[in-house]
Amino acid sequence: MYAKIYRALISQSQGEREKRRLERKLESYQELSQSELEANQLKQIQRLIKHAYETVPYYQNRFQRDDIHPDDVKAWTDYEKLPLLTKADINNNLDDLISPMFRQQLQRNATGGSTGEPMRFFVEDSFWLWHAARTRFTRSWHGIEHGGKVAWIWGAIQELPGSSWQAQLKARIKRERYLDAFMFSESGMRTFAKSLARWKPTVIRAYPSALREFSEYVKDYGPAGIRPRLIETTSEKLTTQDRRLFEEVFQCKVADCYASRELAHSAYECDMGGLHVCPTRHLEILQEGIPAKPSETGDIVITSLHQYALPFIRYKTDDLGSFEIEDSSCGRVFPVLREISGRAADLLLSTDGKIIYGAYLDTVFWKRPEVFRYQAYQPDIQHLHLRIAFKSAVQDHWINQLRSELKSRFGESMQISITPVEKFELTRSGKHRYVISDVAPERTSLRTENTSGACSDDDP
Repeated sequence: MYAKIYRALISQSQGEREKRRLERKLESYQELSQSELEANQLKQIQRLIKHAYETVPYYQNRFQRDDIHPDDVKAWTDYEKLPLLTKADINNNLDDLISPMFRQQLQRNATGGSTGEPMRFFVEDSFWLWHAARTRFTRSWHGIEHGGKVAWIWGAIQELPGSSWQAQLKARIKRERYLDAFMFSESGMRTFAKSLARWKPTVIRAYPSALREFSEYVKDYGPAGIRPRLIETTSEKLTTQDRRLFEEVFQCKVADCYASRELAHSAYECDMGGLHVCPTRHLEILQEGIPAKPSETGDIVITSLHQYALPFIRYKTDDLGSFEIEDSSCGRVFPVLREISGRAADLLLSTDGKIIYGAYLDTVFWKRPEVFRYQAYQPDIQHLHLRIAFKSAVQDHWINQLRSELKSRFGESMQISITPVEKFELTRSGKHRYVISDVAPERTSLRTENTSGACSDDDP
């Protein structure tokens, strides 16, 4: 009842009307054929490129230097010749990447910098309207209507409510509850769990690593009866082990969301399990700068179709992924990602120089219930350091078996240390890094590697 009242109360605001208009636009894309969707996206990209060429100094200089004119982009093959935009490009040319048309509505933001220096950027007002519309649109795939209760297990301080009574009141009106991923303690989890059992959230949105810790607490100590309609995970890789744990503890489906602070939602899992690219994003998988084949892993490159203040055109995310070979059984024509294999910074190397995706370690540890959480650090090609938080004690033969399995993949000469720990240091955004790698693999090896090391729902 409250959800209906809440929707009725806000329905006449200008912002709400605009969000609903954008949501209807997203819904209309579901009626398009694949060719119609691609044609629609190409038109939007052509419009964005023209805007960037005419109003954004960075793109004016870059396109002119590369002898590119917007009129030249007539087909996808022309678009694929455009230069990539990197995080370094943005940090080094931030002022020149801003369109003067939007200077009065710029909002400063930054990534968490979990793999190094944070990236600074700006967004315009419509960024948040599109974000809200995409959130409602994709949650509707699971029958979730706007206005339902949302519990957050989160760490990004700019997205957590402040301590003022105004911020707390706003969160209550929006029907949101928060557990700070930085402030995990047994007493904090106990209080939050009891609150959720009474409050009965519709959605729990969380980092997988933080939700795993909370889920283990609820599984062991209760209370029973926390039954959301949907678990929404994002910002970290969702492992098969974690998905099964969440489904067991909360008795509901899990929808994974591929998102970033600079782009917000880029892909979302439907009710049939397909991780669909959002229609406001054009996503490419590239190997050595050329389109990868379906199922082949490569660099994820994204163009955001509705960010005009600071255009993200062929933006190299530093994430790795692959496209699904088969269409989704849900019938939606949006492209489907098979796997988000992690970040380029998460690549490991065997002693003979072969690339091993960090996600390979998921397949090693999900079948070892004694492990609560792990972190791998590779400082060089000869050493791999594992830090493991255990749920239960292990014997020497367990350690030896683990080391033997890892050596079979990384090489017999790999020096592997295994150290038990109580807890891990989180990133500044409250996330847990499973893999930290200082090695610099040759990206050409990606062409010969497959995704067998990536953990998916089909893994044993």
